[in-house]
Amino acid sequence: MKHLRLKPLLGMMLLGSCLPALAALPAAPAYIDDSGYPAAAKQRILPAMFEQTLTSTRYLAKPDNPLITLAESSKFQQTSNYTQTRAYMDKLAAASGGTIKLSDLPETSAEGHPMLLAVVSTEADKSPAGLKASGKPTLFIEAEIHPGEANGKDAMFMLLRDMTTGDKPLAGLLDKVNLLFIPTVNIDGDLRKSPYGRINQNGPLDTGWRVNGLNYNLNRDFTKLDSAEIRNVAWVFNTYDLAFFADTHSTDGAMYPYDSSYCHNGNGWSPASSAWLDTVMRAPVYKALQDDGHVVHECISFNDNQDPTQGYYPYRSDLARFSNQYGDIRNVPSILIEQHALHPYETQVLGNYVMLKAMFQVIGEQAASLREAIRQDRERLRSQQQVVLTWKPGKDETTPFTVGDYRFEQSPITGAKTIVWSNTPKQLSVPVTGNTEPDLVTQRPKQYIVPGQWREVIARLKAHGIQMKTLDTPTAIAVTLYRMDEVNVAGGFEPDRSQPNKIPGYEGHLLVSGVAKPFQRLQTFPVGSVVIDVDQPLGVLAVNLLYPQSPDSFWSWGFFNATLVAAEEPEEYVMEPMARKMLAESPALKAAFEQKLKDDKDFAASPSARLQWFYQRTPFYDVNAFVYPVGAVY
Repeated sequence: MKHLRLKPLLGMMLLGSCLPALAALPAAPAYIDDSGYPAAAKQRILPAMFEQTLTSTRYLAKPDNPLITLAESSKFQQTSNYTQTRAYMDKLAAASGGTIKLSDLPETSAEGHPMLLAVVSTEADKSPAGLKASGKPTLFIEAEIHPGEANGKDAMFMLLRDMTTGDKPLAGLLDKVNLLFIPTVNIDGDLRKSPYGRINQNGPLDTGWRVNGLNYNLNRDFTKLDSAEIRNVAWVFNTYDLAFFADTHSTDGAMYPYDSSYCHNGNGWSPASSAWLDTVMRAPVYKALQDDGHVVHECISFNDNQDPTQGYYPYRSDLARFSNQYGDIRNVPSILIEQHALHPYETQVLGNYVMLKAMFQVIGEQAASLREAIRQDRERLRSQQQVVLTWKPGKDETTPFTVGDYRFEQSPITGAKTIVWSNTPKQLSVPVTGNTEPDLVTQRPKQYIVPGQWREVIARLKAHGIQMKTLDTPTAIAVTLYRMDEVNVAGGFEPDRSQPNKIPGYEGHLLVSGVAKPFQRLQTFPVGSVVIDVDQPLGVLAVNLLYPQSPDSFWSWGFFNATLVAAEEPEEYVMEPMARKMLAESPALKAAFEQKLKDDKDFAASPSARLQWFYQRTPFYDVNAFVYPVGAVY
């Protein structure tokens, strides 16, 4: 046994012989040595915030409360890391009298950490069937998909404490709703905690990092499902009968007085639910926030951070790769919560506390009308024959919007004018540029057939919960396939960010765009291929993932890039005389070639393009070149 213990030590000795002393190296969790930076480089220089008087401070725990959170006890200078989060949830569960049940989700994080789910209910049977049988709506809240944005986690700690322990001032909420809570979606990023996690945010002092151990931004992963973390979230959607989903964030934000904001999905895939959120939930939630001194608005991004008069982009009718849009395409009423990062962290947490508390109350009291909105959305989407996959801006609208007053100064850093904010309110009337009109629309097929060799795509379709049957014998099926034309490398969708480099790729993928040109053939699908009937609850999600021109299709994400090649190419000494003979035998081909030479100067100047043109008109050309291999039955 002694020699086994010596092996790691020997390895360290050998490693240490060629490296500086370990004490001098930047170490976990942040791997940052900040000793060589000037003092100014280590300080956030944030604008002075708007004056605000909160009465929501009455919800804070007394200093002697044994369940006081780290955020509260540190006067909101600190937030818990994942190890501390699990310990706090264990304490809450132990003190809840059985109301809180904790379990680990099926997959571990990229770095191997177990991912916690809390089921919070007064029901004795807390299984998915038990919660459904209760008749109460089940609400799903997740936090720290971006670990620097921790306010939702700390707010939910306080809410769960006040619902289930001590004097239970909010116990009545659980008479009408069940809750599911993931306190930390991105555990890897949470554990990479340092004072340098969020440059634009007003506290806490130390935060986690935006991306996970594979460097994925998890709030771009809801369609491609690269990450175990978001596959776990999809598992929750598949396993529980959800009536509401909220994903909690902090916005990087410009200078405006709105400390609390949330948004739904506009026209989107679940318009009845969006209308319910507007007509039933919004007024009481806004009132609860305003009564406690908070200032509330729909969440936004400025169209131009240097010119607020250009208006804003509201997070409506976006792509299903984002959390709340994913809920929307699954007909689960879903919102994105954005607490304003320039407001003090205490304000962010308390705003989230008041907002969620009011939402739980409204949903519990109005469960029947919400259930009816969900039913209408599901019926509409299941019967929809022309499926809308993206939206675009429609008719212009303007709205009042308050910002901080501002001026411009010439910057010696950028060489251009830069905006300088104050905390004096300035009222503007600005354009709203949300997506309101259908853009990409496609016919709903009866079926999709995914060939068995594309196992990774099939696995992810299954992870979404899409129903399918598997072929156990090779089967010939008459299908529509698509030959992809005008293929180009595509960029990501980041309306509020731009990458300074020009390296192609986004979230671990080489995205592509193209034009899908349909053709029919009798395709033989091998054993292991899957047949997806699109008449199912997640049928439109299947279309979004499998219609190749959809920006969130597996084709667009680059899962089928291997098909973008012709496997065989001719030698010129073969193709050139063949082309001469083809011209001699076919007057129609000769006329088409001469017209092509006349119309396309680049083509005419390229010997290889001219030969390729003829090669593509022979039966030797690869019939599967640029063919998207998923078949559709219409």
